[in-house]
Amino acid sequence: MKTRIFLRAFGLAVCGLAVAACASGDDGGGSGGAGGSGSAGSTTSSSGTVDPSTTTASTGTTDAAATSSSASTTASTGAGAGPQTIEMIDDMEDNDNAILAKGGRVGYWYTFNDGSAGAKQTPPPDPDGTGEEPFTMTALAPARGQSTYAARSWGEGFETWGAGFGFELNSPEGAKTAYDASAYTGITFWAKIGAGSATSASVMISDPGTDPAGGSCSDECDKWQKSLTLTEEWQQFTIPFAELKQGGWGDPAGTDQIDATKLYAIQFQVGIAPKFDLYIDDLGFYN
Repeated sequence: MKTRIFLRAFGLAVCGLAVAACASGDDGGGSGGAGGSGSAGSTTSSSGTVDPSTTTASTGTTDAAATSSSASTTASTGAGAGPQTIEMIDDMEDNDNAILAKGGRVGYWYTFNDGSAGAKQTPPPDPDGTGEEPFTMTALAPARGQSTYAARSWGEGFETWGAGFGFELNSPEGAKTAYDASAYTGITFWAKIGAGSATSASVMISDPGTDPAGGSCSDECDKWQKSLTLTEEWQQFTIPFAELKQGGWGDPAGTDQIDATKLYAIQFQVGIAPKFDLYIDDLGFYN
């Protein structure tokens, strides 16, 4: 296992100066499909460890039949038609912060938030990429069928635009580059919330027109997004790229649809809420 130094300080400071005007972030925060506007997270993190021996498995639990054994699991589909084939990005079963090392993808889970005084988020952001408190997966009790771990972040007290977590699709050695996902129709994942959590969240994906790495935006990068309505029961969400829209608060991307040939990051954000507790599992591209 090796510690990966993650360099993202450049993009974070800029939008942190304009959180009152931004609704979503440059490299960290996202827009307010979760019920709040957002600015770039002034506190993002992604320090990672990679062990090739633990990044090869996929449980395949997106099959409704495989998940019906859990009383807390439902197989309802969110937006879009059900996936026919799935290319797993991360099934979380290796319990580390690296996405699966397949398909030419290299990325690490991290958390981000608006930096509200006194607010708390777990796992905590690691803006310096020290790896002292890396993102780890949460054991599921009960398991969701064959799935025993999920990505999760929880916290309270964020008053500007909220908090979230996510990863970049292609960031070897900390250098973020675009990933070509044009072979796929969209993304699919399972999601739920913990007791007492806000019920709204957003999934966000960035491309050259909505990410600082693309050179078209800086402090008002309005990512492509889709709002989610969540419950304490697992739901499968299947979202075509064509259904993603900008939040409408920041820099326009210059096109009315995401450029799937050049994707940078996938993130999940909860807006302003007294408390949030969000779980994501079995995330993949689909056709």
